[in-house]
Amino acid sequence: MAENSKDPFYQQWWFIILIIVLAVGIIENVFDDSTQARMERADAITSAFQEEAVKEEIVENKPTPDVIAAQLIKKRFGSTKEEKENTIVSAEYENGVVEVIISANKISTAKTLKHASLTTAFDYLKSMKSHPNVTQATYIVQAPLTDPFGNVKTGDVMIVLMSRETLEKINFQHFKAGNIHTVADSYWEHPALTDK
Repeated sequence: MAENSKDPFYQQWWFIILIIVLAVGIIENVFDDSTQARMERADAITSAFQEEAVKEEIVENKPTPDVIAAQLIKKRFGSTKEEKENTIVSAEYENGVVEVIISANKISTAKTLKHASLTTAFDYLKSMKSHPNVTQATYIVQAPLTDPFGNVKTGDVMIVLMSRETLEKINFQHFKAGNIHTVADSYWEHPALTDK
């Protein structure tokens, strides 16, 4: 009978302590999971903001069409670093319009100047086509001109203007630089460049 008066196992001191330890472990685990989940959510939000900041930085650091045009033209004109730097008179990009003005002071013959100007115009226009924000590309070449009295003055020798609509029509893979004058929205060349 003494055994029957014994308390059931769930009322034993060791069982109560076991339940308390298990309850503390479960509660601690729940709080740890929620803390970890909060930290993971905070990390995800932080990384999303960081990715967006990196994307914005990439867009901000992407060269503008005028910078790309200037780099491209410097490769074509001049043989020394100083000549290449002095080639670009100006390169501007505003409201979708790109305009570059080139100084071709070191080219000796009209035929060479025309060829260099047209091939560079080709590369410039092809490059501007790949920039969807460019609505118009203007290309101006200046060179020293000698009047009948022997006076030398720098002036425009070629002006090419092309709209986005025209750029989109050109297949640069098969297009010839010599045809720029027939497809450009506006084309002018100085009589000194005209073939004689």
